[in-house]
This record gives sequence, C-alpha cells and structure tokens, in this order.
Amino acid sequence: MEPWEAPVRLLPLPLPPVHGEVFGWYLHRLAAANHVTSGQLAKTLTPFKNALIGKRTDTLWRWTPMVLPRLALLTGLTHETLRMLLPAISRIEARTGGEVIRYRRRLYVACSHCMHRRGITEPVLAHRPADLQLCRRHGIWLDGNRQYRVSHLPELATAQHRHRRIARRFPDTLEAATKEAQHMVRSWLLNKKQPHLLSRWNDRLAQLPPKEAAYENIIRRRVDEREFIATYPEFVTMLGMVADPAWRARRAPRQWVNLSQHRRTIDAVYAEAERRLNVPSLREKRQSHTFSNDALFRWTDSSGRSLMLVMTPEDHNALRDDSQWN
Repeated sequence: MEPWEAPVRLLPLPLPPVHGEVFGWYLHRLAAANHVTSGQLAKTLTPFKNALIGKRTDTLWRWTPMVLPRLALLTGLTHETLRMLLPAISRIEARTGGEVIRYRRRLYVACSHCMHRRGITEPVLAHRPADLQLCRRHGIWLDGNRQYRVSHLPELATAQHRHRRIARRFPDTLEAATKEAQHMVRSWLLNKKQPHLLSRWNDRLAQLPPKEAAYENIIRRRVDEREFIATYPEFVTMLGMVADPAWRARRAPRQWVNLSQHRRTIDAVYAEAERRLNVPSLREKRQSHTFSNDALFRWTDSSGRSLMLVMTPEDHNALRDDSQWN
C-alpha cells in the first residue's frame, strides 16, 4: 500500500495555517511541529512517489484534489476552512475542473506581532492581497523585506483603508492602474519637480526608523521601501483616479479630436489630480524638459495624440503655456 492510500489520522500537533499561507511553507511548519519531514507529509497527501516540496512551493502542478480531504483529516480542519486559508487548494480544484488559472504571486512576511500572539515565532510567508500594505493592529509595514513601525504616521492607515475601498470598487482596472499610479508617484519623486509633494515625502522619510529587521532571504527587495512608504498616501490618491473607468475613458484616443479639445482633457485631468492631492499645481518647473515628459501627461496622452495634433510652434507652446491652464 502506498502512503497516499493508507488511512490518515489526526496529527499530534495539527497547527492551522495562516490566512493566505504558501502551501509549502505551511507543510514545513506542520512537519517540524510533529517531528517528521515535509516529504513524509507530502507522500500521505498526493498520489505520486518521491514527493519533494520546498518551503516556497505553491503551484502543486502534479497534485490532485484528494489532497483536501486527506489534509482535513491530518489537521482536523474543515474543507471550507482549508480552502479559505490555503490558496493552493482552490487552484488545484480549479485546474482539475478545467478552469483557466491566473496565478500572480504577491508574497509577504506576516506581521511578526500577530504571529507571536498565535504562538508562532518563525517568519510566515503568505500571499498578500493587492490592497494589504500594513498591519493596522500593530502599525507594521508589511510590503517589503523590512517590517517598519509606522503607527506614528496615521495617514498610512487612512490610505490603506481607501486602498481597500478602491480595490472593491474597481477590481477590473486595479492591476493596470496600480502600475500606472506607482510610475507617476515614483517619477515625481525621482525628478524632484514637485516641491509640494517632495516636502511631504521628506517629512515622512525623516520620521521613519533608520533600520528594522530584514527578511532578505525570504522577500526580495524591489525598490527603496522607505521611499514607497513615504509616497504611499499619494499613490493611493492617484490610484483612486486612474483606476476609475470614467477617467480612463477620457484618456482614450479619439480619431477626430482637435488640439483645443485635447488640451481641455489634459487640463481637466491635471485639475482633478491637483484637487485630490491638495497641491496648488502639478505643472511646475517645466523649463528644462518639455511638458510632455511629465508622468501624468503621459498617462493622459499615452499615444502622443496631442503631439500629433501640433501643427505650428504656437500649438506646441500652447500645451506648455501657464496661461492656458489657469
């Protein structure tokens, strides 16, 4: 009799998974608590020999839906609970049913304070919803390989609350809009042409702790995390605008639009962004670069429509002239 055919009994220490936990990570935690190897547990769950599973394994391409009832017997948890807590289970079942699975990994290390409350002292790797950036209970920033304490910056918690509302309202455009809003805010940060925003960001950077414990061998560092924390409220503000289908529809190229009409569209986009960000102007210090290099202008006019409509030097100057925008 093969291991996956033998009767399954409840483990001595049936630890429950953390919400969204990577399957391999959970199996290793479960095995360590019960003094067995993850391979031994895997062989009791899946019908193929030489089952090897790493801590970051989560796709489980060769696994079958029989893993769910057997894991339920091992842990004493219901099928519904395991489906809710372990994303890999739902993907196995969906794949078996012939559904197309869109698999995108957003991973994070769960809040260490929350884990200690559950008696877990080791880091836990889990899937992160797109709108989860910090633990509101403990004021810990989670999106990165360092868990900064940010409870003294209440605007971050407010921004995450808004982020969640945006994710619920605009699920179809959220992914594309997230990339666009991140590009805008990071562009403004790096080119240093928005003094009103830079002042806010520098104030927040000065208030962040200089160092925190790093999980460098678990989560890869993508950009400067401190800068992303500092700009997060403005990122969420722009996300609410660029994810809105009403504003996205206004930037779609129209075949017969003229330069004057397009200029009014650009003006409306800038006016709305300035209102939401609460800044006097986003059209500052354009002398060294053409106005068309601005990230918000590029979002509004991604196809370069306004530049194609320019017929004379006066038309080009009209796009940059302050008198046309105020």
